[in-house]
Amino acid sequence: MNDDLTLLRQYAATNSEAAFAALVNRHVNLVYSVALRQAGDPHLAQEITQAVFIILARKADKISPPTVLAGWLCRTARYAAADALKNRRRRQQREQEAYMQSVLTGGGDVLSPQNQKETWTHIAPLLDGAMEKLGQKDHDALVLRFFEGKNFSEVGVALGASEDAAKVRVHRAMEKLRKIFTKRGVSSTTAILAGAISAHSVQAAPASLAAAITGKTLATTTAVTVTKAIIMTALQKTIVIASVGVLAGAGIYEAVNLAQKPARTPIVAGKEPPNSTGDYVSREQFAFAGYATPEAAIKSLVWIQSKGDFKATLESASPRFRAIIEQAVKAAPNGESTIVNSIVAESENYLGYRITDVKNISDDKIVVSVLVDDARLKQIGAGDKGYNALMAKSQKQWQLIRINSEWKYDGAPDRPKQ
Repeated sequence: MNDDLTLLRQYAATNSEAAFAALVNRHVNLVYSVALRQAGDPHLAQEITQAVFIILARKADKISPPTVLAGWLCRTARYAAADALKNRRRRQQREQEAYMQSVLTGGGDVLSPQNQKETWTHIAPLLDGAMEKLGQKDHDALVLRFFEGKNFSEVGVALGASEDAAKVRVHRAMEKLRKIFTKRGVSSTTAILAGAISAHSVQAAPASLAAAITGKTLATTTAVTVTKAIIMTALQKTIVIASVGVLAGAGIYEAVNLAQKPARTPIVAGKEPPNSTGDYVSREQFAFAGYATPEAAIKSLVWIQSKGDFKATLESASPRFRAIIEQAVKAAPNGESTIVNSIVAESENYLGYRITDVKNISDDKIVVSVLVDDARLKQIGAGDKGYNALMAKSQKQWQLIRINSEWKYDGAPDRPKQ
């Protein structure tokens, strides 16, 4: 059986290019095939495939047994393509369902190569949607058996079951898949479906794609997915990033060891302590702390960002900045979900943070400097593309104002007048 998770752990621990390249070469055809079926466009399918492996690199340290990596990659490929292709896929489904019925019940040698190819032509646009309706173990069993061509013994090892149990799992999963098609007006047999899927579900990706993915992913894991790149305009990015405090500042991340900084006294507005370095707050300590003090407000803001709680985001903002967020929602293609997805995508890389400085503007307005411990900086080298930009982004400046004894986020600090 393959050693996917061993290679993934090796990459997460040592940033091993060889380990990651081995994973890409092993699974690129699988991911590309799912993307190609979703997109119907080879160029877009390549972008989606690259995005999937970038996500894999970013989440390498979070994937652990009993995860089946091939199944995880299939699901991630579908998620990356879903938003951009939703409308087109629905149109394809409506157009194909009527004709599929006649193809699958047209008689003849249903298992012949010609019949399989003809059947595949019409089930391909619908297959991934049907697979998505299966439970995870059924889904992974079919991926291993028919997409990757594993024998029942190998399927059993991957699923933590015996060979006989794997056979039962695969047969039951195929029957569930057949029933899903039947409910949509498509009558077929498990033999037809299994033969067509086994013969045609995985197509060879372009020869250069694996090398391109390896190079691009190891050069930077800060690339956004193709879906996010399509839906986010420059204006929306500015507003969304501001709304969760992602504001570039000065300072060099690599010179700071966050976990070893000394503690400091609590922040008191109007009195700036000589040592303005706060305690390191790890991701495990993220929690809602209210808004009674600036420190509590910062902790609440980071927690809200990690949860993607839009209602709480509005509650944490000043009236002025709340209006900016609401304007961003109206301008975004998918409204509130665009804002939430951007918030979560940014914050999922945060391992922790520390308050590094507090500047008093007035009795009721302060600027808090926050140093974020970004996981991506541990995955790329100091000389790699994007490293300096990430170091700068690790320094945040958040302006807080006091409203009725509560400190609320008010966006970027005011720029000095020229």
